[in-house]
Amino acid sequence: MDSDRPWPFEVHQLSQRTLVIIESDRFGELPHIYAVLGPKKAIIIDTGCNTASLRDFLETLSCLEGKEFQVVNTHIHYDHIMGNYGFSMASQRRCRGICQGSRSRAFSENWKANSLQDMVGASILDFAVTDWLDEGARIYLNDDEPTDEESLEILHTPGHTPDSISLYLPAENRLFSGDLIYPGSLFLYLPGSSLEDFRESLHKLRAFIASKPEGLLLSCGHIDPELPAKALEVLRKVDLPEITSPASVPGTSPSCVDQRMSAIELR
Repeated sequence: MDSDRPWPFEVHQLSQRTLVIIESDRFGELPHIYAVLGPKKAIIIDTGCNTASLRDFLETLSCLEGKEFQVVNTHIHYDHIMGNYGFSMASQRRCRGICQGSRSRAFSENWKANSLQDMVGASILDFAVTDWLDEGARIYLNDDEPTDEESLEILHTPGHTPDSISLYLPAENRLFSGDLIYPGSLFLYLPGSSLEDFRESLHKLRAFIASKPEGLLLSCGHIDPELPAKALEVLRKVDLPEITSPASVPGTSPSCVDQRMSAIELR
């Protein structure tokens, strides 16, 4: 990247092991990219819009010095995968692979049509997926001494797309939710979007949260990276029968989310 131009990424440290990287992109998406640090590798959750090379930027962060990378895409919309190419090139020896959910592999593999790149005028460079993640699979932060506490547990949470996943980090009681929760409406005209799947994923998510210690945090794909899970109780209204618009479902982001979006407080 031109040394005279600032990087389009803003980094905030959420905890000892978790960073959020917010990208200023030409599409106005402001994707939230997460890096979860282990002893020898960093798990990169989504790769943004490729305004500049995410891979090159990560190489400038001292906390990632010497670490290998393992990429996980929460789903294959363009604003979550455009940076994949930088981790997929043969010369990138420090990348352990690119992972996606296995629930709707055909949808994911057809990312050229399903990523929405044509709709926004994006151009995604080719990349290779190396691992398909089943429900309940774990990605360990320390492969030499793996523990469930220090791992990311995979949950299939379709609705926004059929391939959407969330990832739970027990060590921080944190759930990376991708675009299951995001500002505005749930658009049902997008390829693979499903209100029924969305409802089921919300039921699943609420049950999952109820089984975990209080204080669980949601790290979302475009909004508050530390949203208290209890704030999502208002999403129960998605179950109401009157919410049946063929185009979109209002209220998929509770008012507290929209308010917090304009004033994200990052530690």
